[in-house]
Amino acid sequence: MKAPAPVSFGPGRGLALLEVLLSSFILATGLLAVLNMQTLAVGTAQTNGHLLQAEWLLHDMLERIKANPSGFGVALAAWPDGQSDARCESPTGCTTTELAAHDLAGWQRRLAERLPGGYGEIEPVTMAEFPLPAATYRVSVRWLGSGNNDGDAQLPASSGIVVL
Repeated sequence: MKAPAPVSFGPGRGLALLEVLLSSFILATGLLAVLNMQTLAVGTAQTNGHLLQAEWLLHDMLERIKANPSGFGVALAAWPDGQSDARCESPTGCTTTELAAHDLAGWQRRLAERLPGGYGEIEPVTMAEFPLPAATYRVSVRWLGSGNNDGDAQLPASSGIVVL
């Protein structure tokens, strides 16, 4: 009986398996990088959407204050968060102070609806360089940002100054 021929491991044997393993690793690394970029893009798009809504609501309130300065001066002192009044939605209308309070309440409601944890602040400020005595207010919009998951979310802000 003849003995089996010895197995020879010449150059190149087993190299195909190593190439397959290496190319699988490279492909998996590339796919993970693409998935990471996609996740980052979705988060950035959501943050930009919130920022756009905040800026729109901020400028909406700045314009409302400029359109009704006397009403807002009184309404901010009496109702800082506003007060809804159905008469302001009707053709008979309401006073300028009631309209300002109604606008404040609607603004706060829209902030809470459109931004996660959204709220607004209107506070009087003094400007040292401003030559005339005028009512000056800082209007700020804040909302919960896309912070870390341990409950310590960041609070981005948009703000503007209006001088009446």
